[in-house]
Amino acid sequence: DGAAQAAGEYRDIFGKGNFFVEVQDHNIPEQKAANRNMLALSKRTGIELVATNDVHYLRKSDARAHDVLLCLQTQTVLSDPSRMRYRTEEFYLKTRDEMDRLFTEFPGSVERTLEIADRCAAEIELGKLHFPSFRVPSGLTQKQYILQLCHEGLRRRYGIEKPASPNDDHECAIMKRFETELHVIEKSDFINYFLVVWDFVRFAHEHNIPVGPGRGSGGGSLVAYALGITAIDPLRYNLIFERFLNLERISPPDFDIDFCQARRDEVITYVKEKYGQDNVAQIITFGSLGAKTVIRD
Repeated sequence: DGAAQAAGEYRDIFGKGNFFVEVQDHNIPEQKAANRNMLALSKRTGIELVATNDVHYLRKSDARAHDVLLCLQTQTVLSDPSRMRYRTEEFYLKTRDEMDRLFTEFPGSVERTLEIADRCAAEIELGKLHFPSFRVPSGLTQKQYILQLCHEGLRRRYGIEKPASPNDDHECAIMKRFETELHVIEKSDFINYFLVVWDFVRFAHEHNIPVGPGRGSGGGSLVAYALGITAIDPLRYNLIFERFLNLERISPPDFDIDFCQARRDEVITYVKEKYGQDNVAQIITFGSLGAKTVIRD
């Protein structure tokens, strides 16, 4: 009765036809018993069934390797009887025929997965950048604003009082490098990107959230140093801007920025609130296990 009531509430919240009862069969006795109850629940409530399979590896023959991987992840050994494990070798990507054989008692449940997939019709335009737009103060263009910020930074970093009219050869060399970089950034259409990054790094500094000095090729940018995005003087260490961005191979620049682990959520929250939650995501990192790593583990 409680299950029927809960299912009815979810159906009412999401709307009829937008909520389903799921059945799975990995040859686990308790799961088979649950499926019979799910079928009864579906008949009682009119909520349609959908058959799925929990996929953790591609082929059935991968089950052993996956078992070893679980041990690596949980810091246990295969001989430990109490370790985390999957009870069967059925957690692989099954074919349509295999799914049909498993769910003969649940008519329509396999086809319904395709119905649901067809309704997931998000379209992402590829080959185009989707950066959030940084709003500059009224009366200024993005280029004017980044110039203003950079000139303040050049005064602070190098003591150049009038960046527009440098005093000596040293200041001229700095300004020549700066102007070359800004030209490339403008031609590549990445001024907005630099302003967005500057914005959340500035937020972190103003709220005493520790920020790393900068890693990777972004450390070679004098503009980034002037903006305070990085804290390493690229001129002092002869770092090359072209490794980060150049007109012969235009690809989105990538600043590797490290925020304090304990307070990085504050920075993410700030970016979400400023640019919209739907425009902010954390990027997944895929790790691969090379032979040397596998043997060592």
